[in-house]
This record gives sequence, C-alpha cells and structure tokens, in this order.
Amino acid sequence: MARSFNICPQIDPIVITRVPGVALDTLFLVVIQALAVIFLARFLHLFLRRYNQPSAVSQILAGVAVGGMGLRNAIVHVDVDDVEDMYGGYIAEARVIYMFLVGLELDLAALRNSTRRCVALAYATVAASLLVAAVVSSGMYGSMMHSPVKTPELLAATLMLALTNTSSISVTRVAGELNLTASENGRLVVASAIITNLICVVGDGLLSSTTLAKERTQDLYRGSPQIKKGFLALALAGAAVWLVRPAVTRINQRNAGQHHVRGRDLAAMLLTVWLVTSIQQMLGFDGMPTSLALGMAFPREGPAARSVADALVPPVNGIVLPFYFATIGMRLDYNSMSGAIIVPGMLLTLLGLVGKAVGAASASTYLNIPVSDALRYSFLLNVKGHVDTMNMKFAKTEGVWAEQALYAMIIGNLISTLIAGPAAAAVLRREKEAYRTRHQAMESLGPEQELRMLACLHGAHAAPGILSLVELLVSAPQEQPAVPVLHFFEAPRDLAAVRTPYHQQARGDEDKGGGPDAVTQMNRVVDVFARATGISFRQVDVVSLGAARDSAAACRAAEDAHAGLLLVPCYKEQRFDGRMACRLEERWWLNQEVLARAPCTVGLLVDRPYRGTGTSFQTPIGVAPESGRTLVHPCSDRTVTHVVAAVFLGGPDDREAVSFASRLAENPAIGLTVFRFVKRSTYDAVTSSTSRKGGEEDVEFQDGGVDERFLWRFYENYASREMAMYVEKMVEGPADVVETLEGMAGMFALVVVGRGGRQPVELIAGLERWAEAGTEIGPVAEILASNESLEMGSVLVMQQHTVALTPPCQ
Repeated sequence: MARSFNICPQIDPIVITRVPGVALDTLFLVVIQALAVIFLARFLHLFLRRYNQPSAVSQILAGVAVGGMGLRNAIVHVDVDDVEDMYGGYIAEARVIYMFLVGLELDLAALRNSTRRCVALAYATVAASLLVAAVVSSGMYGSMMHSPVKTPELLAATLMLALTNTSSISVTRVAGELNLTASENGRLVVASAIITNLICVVGDGLLSSTTLAKERTQDLYRGSPQIKKGFLALALAGAAVWLVRPAVTRINQRNAGQHHVRGRDLAAMLLTVWLVTSIQQMLGFDGMPTSLALGMAFPREGPAARSVADALVPPVNGIVLPFYFATIGMRLDYNSMSGAIIVPGMLLTLLGLVGKAVGAASASTYLNIPVSDALRYSFLLNVKGHVDTMNMKFAKTEGVWAEQALYAMIIGNLISTLIAGPAAAAVLRREKEAYRTRHQAMESLGPEQELRMLACLHGAHAAPGILSLVELLVSAPQEQPAVPVLHFFEAPRDLAAVRTPYHQQARGDEDKGGGPDAVTQMNRVVDVFARATGISFRQVDVVSLGAARDSAAACRAAEDAHAGLLLVPCYKEQRFDGRMACRLEERWWLNQEVLARAPCTVGLLVDRPYRGTGTSFQTPIGVAPESGRTLVHPCSDRTVTHVVAAVFLGGPDDREAVSFASRLAENPAIGLTVFRFVKRSTYDAVTSSTSRKGGEEDVEFQDGGVDERFLWRFYENYASREMAMYVEKMVEGPADVVETLEGMAGMFALVVVGRGGRQPVELIAGLERWAEAGTEIGPVAEILASNESLEMGSVLVMQQHTVALTPPCQ
C-alpha cells in the first residue's frame, strides 16, 4: 500500500462530550469573546492609529490575543467539532451585510470613469496569480495531504483560487477607513479587489458544481443538480436586482420629505435583502455578489438610503466588523502551531504576493502609474481575510487538503491581512502628498478631466444656489463623481435633545407638529436636486462650532474628498428689498478662514434669490423649462436658460474665474460672455471677438505673458467655436470700470470674477474705496456684490489655489 508523507505533525483528536444546552454555551462563549475583542481592539488602536494603521489590524491582533486565552477550552460544554463550525455562519452573514453597505456607498459614476483601468489591473493580477499557482501546484501535490489527492487537477484548481482570491471586505474596509477611495488610484485598488473576489466566487461555484468534484461522470449528460441550483440562484439574484429600484422608489414616495422612512418599511427592506441572500446560501452559493449588486442598484437619493445606512452602519462598524476581523486570529489552533505549519503558511503568502506583484507591475504601463505604486497596490490585492471567501470546506471534504493544511492557509491569510496595514499607510501617505503638492486649480484641468467638488452650506435657504452651480458644471451627470454636501447646522439647545440620537430627534419633532428641523429641510432640497439632475450628492451633517472649527472641518473635508473646487456661500446675503448685508459675523470669519487655509480653489457665491427677472439659480435646469423660462443670449441669438458673464482683468484669480466659466460653457443651456478690461493706452480701440476672426492666425502676444496665452487658448477652444463670446472693454479710469460693472445689472444671471490682489495695478488704481470695503473678495467683486438693484445677478468670487501658501488643515 502506498504511503503519503505529511509535513504537518499528527494531532490527536479532541473528544468532546455532548451535553444538553450546547447552543446556549456556544452563544455565551461568542458573547464573551466579542466583548473581549472589542475592548482590546480599541485599546490597541489607540497606539496603532498614530501610524495610520487601519482598525482591522488592531482587531486581528486582538483576535489572536483572545484566541490564545483559552476561553474555548474553559467552557467545556461547547459542542463543536472545530472553530469553523462556531464562526462559519456568523462570518457568512457578516460578509453579506457589509458588502450590501459597500454597494450602497460605492461611487458608481467615479468607478464608471475608470472601468477600463480597474478591469485591466484585476485581469492582470488574476492571470499572473493563476499562472504562479499552476506552476507550483505540482510541487505541492504531496505536501498538502495525509493521503493522495483524488486528482492533481482538483488540487491545482483549488490552489489557483486560493492564491488568486482577494478579500473584498478587508480591502474595502481598510480603504474606506483611511479614505483611499477619494483618490483615483484608491478607487482603482478597491474596484480591482472586488472584481477579483467576484471572479474567484464564480470560479468556486463552478468548481463545486462540476461533476469533477463528485466523480459522477454518468451525470454529465443528464445535468448536475448543483448546476440547476446555480441557475435558480442566478435567476433569483437577477429578479431581486431588477425589482429593487422600483420597490425602493415607491417607499421613498410614501415617505417623501422625511429624514427616515417608517419602521415597517425599513424592516421590510432589510428582511428582503437577508432573505434573498440566505436563499442563495441555502442553495450552496455565496450570497456576497448578490448583496453587493443589491446595494449598487439601491437608489441613493431619498429617505430609504439614509434609513438603511443609519440603521446598519453603527452596529456593523462597532460590533459586526470588529468581531469579523478578530475571528481571523481566533481561528488559530495554538496546540497545533509548529514550523511545519507556519512555514507553508508563509510560503502561501509569498506565492500569492509574487503573483499579484507580477500582474500589477505588468499593468503599470497601461495604467500610467509608477511600478513602485503598483507594487504597493499588490500588497493590498493579496489580502485574503477569511478562508471562507472560498468554499474551503468543499476542498477539505473532497480530499484536497487536510486539517493541518487548512491551518497553514489560515496563517497565510492572517499574515497577508496584517501586512496590508503598513502597505495601506504607505499608499495613504503617497496620495496625501500628491494632493497637497499638486496645483489644485481649474486652469490646469482639461474639459475632459473630472472635477471633484465640495459644497458647504449653512441651511436649506442657501442650498439651491450652490447646488444649481454644481449642476451647471456637470455636463455628464452619469460620469460625475459624487459631490459631498457639507451641511453646518446649529446644535439643539435642549439638553435632552442633545442626549437623544439625532434620527430620533427628527422623528419626534415632526410628530409633535414642530415642523422639519434643519437637517430634514436640507434633505428635501438635496433629494430634489438629486432626482432632477441625476447627480449623486452625499450630505454630511456637521454641528456648527464656530468659524474656526467650521473652516477646519471644511478644509479637512475638501482634502479627504480630494476636491479641486470648494464652493462656499458668501457672508453677503440679499434681503427682500434687494440690499446686501452681513447677517452673521461668524460667516465673515468663516469666509476669511476658508480663503486662507483651503487646499484647493475656492468659490464664494453671493446669491441673489430675489432677482426681479426670476432667473436666479434656484431650480434645476430640468425643472426650469416647465415654467417656460428661456432667454436670448445678449451677445448672440442663441436661446439659453441662463446667461453668464466672466470678468477678466488679469492674474491667476481671474484666470480661474474664466476657467470656471469655461466649464459652464460646456453646458448647452448656458450662454457665456467673457469681458476683458484693457487700458486705452494699451489698445487704440475697442476690439471684440468678431474683429479677430479674420486675423486670428496673425495675432501676436503683446507681452508673451501667461494671461495672453491663457486668453488665446480660451478664444481658440470656445470663442472661435461659438461656445462663448469674447469682448474687450476699453476703460480710461476707475469711473469707467464701475460704470461697466454696474451696467451688467439685468443682463446676466451670474457674473464670475476673480478675488483679486494679483491683478494689474493700472486697472484697479482709483478703486481704493471699493478695495477697502472688499478686502475679503476684492474691489471688482465688491462693486458687483454691493449692488442693491433687484436686477443684478448673483456673483461668484474665485480664488485660485496656491500650493506654497496653503498650510495643511489641522
């Protein structure tokens, strides 16, 4: 009889006495372990977070420590064969719940923009890992089992899945906690991890459904029952994903204007998701892909998404995930630990890392990223997490490997997950450095490049103006990354309300007839714009703590979102009689602090919602045509919804203003006119775009400066293509400047100007009175923003980002 040799020592089986009350003892053990893990993980994270380590590392280490305490042996009545039986069901349910939240929070538009890059990285790493596994499988054939494997092909296929797989839960959790998903490269890693995990889940399902696993070749032509179950599971998943949007839309309509949906609607949604995924698991398939698809198909706008997120995020982040990651370490059997198990575990980790590194490095040229960055990403893509991401019990029952080899696999997964923490910290430092040292200016962005924005608001009254600007900037809503809306609201004065959870406060206030609170009012405005425009808005509610703290929060939010544009309401507000006034001094200080510390370009909107012509930015463009509001561009015969002007004197802020206006010109509903002010001594006569058409090729720059080159590019890209008008206004003195600016009243719904401070001296000389009054926004903006005519349009004041003058946000 042939004998097989095992590198792992034989372990005597543990005899467990079966006694009544087993389920109660098991539950008691799990509760004790969970409490110990959560407490210890938080203690460890106090030290590790200083080094930008994710909480998953602390939780895994806490699981290792708690697993070594011997709690399982202390409770002798626990009737389980091994640790897999104790945690298997919990791990499966945790994965389903969390991946549903991942799908709900995914920025679909941003991922759609980088689909090709994500697929390329995923396919490259998968192909390289499969090749490495195929090469080494023959050498590991005799070392993974006590007895020979049924077929070498089965071992090779299972090992391929084991080395190729990536734990999408671990990667998304680490990336989400460190805010790596805000950058394009961070989204690349997360999406590649999810794609790789889905490929391995599908491959595992096919492997377990084939007749090769059961060696029933006679059933090959009649069809395997598992394959029939697979088609049933696929049909169930497709029906659920197809029905989720209309079903949730009806729930949103029943709860329109509310912050949350009713309790029974919330329970029905959560129960449906659980039933669909549970049925798939009963059929023998992983419910994770279905839960992810349900989250991605779930409508983001409306109270349903807010209710689901508010109900699941706290318990998932506080209890479910800590214990989930801790079970990776708690699965270790310390009695069986030896070099014969640890060495193969480290070897499996190394082989998986080699495959990911080779694949990432080979795709780095196509992805246009340095090889060093690709190697960092390979560490994250090699995270295995739990062995249950593949059906390892199938491999064990089919004789692919024994218990000792499974322990080696657990050790390898533990090592790969722990080293992901330092790798993620390195990626985070690289992304932060790249953002802080990059010139975050719209002038340097091409029309085809995505513009990431952050909108700061103080209340529902100021929301329509800024949200309308966001809509006008977005020419393709399906490709625009989610726009965070940072909402500062006043904290409730009632101490009892402060101690009550916010979602309970909102419901209670409305039930008492007190009307909607500030957050609910903002929800209504954001929901209207999200439905009408198709843009994904993500409202973030922050208690206002004063100008200094609010500005720091806005700067941190802009940096976390990797925003290139920060839109903030100006302290000047319009009254019913048209006068412009500063209602709160805190708003003035907030504008000052944001302008001084912002890590990107800043736009201050002086909104005029009471404009007499009714063309203020208060409704989405999709709603405006219903009221018949169409205008004729004053400088052309085009019919548009809004007419916009940009004022250019010179300097980086004015260039940023024209760049912003150029983005608006991409929208066919916008009619743009750019006015350039020039001195009579510079030009002999007033020239316009029409006078330049005949000799545009012979135009020479007067001084070869940056402003001339910038305006010439604008003329070539927009004015010559009749997407905008370019007009040069000749002025003699400050009186001409003031007269021209005040003459814009009634002509334009929005005037975009630079903040100033770096404009030509000869053009702003004589505007001392306006300069003293408008030190925050500049003399030109002050002239326009102080105009009390009800015909004057809104004013947007732009300040271009300067890297050297921008301190890091604290």
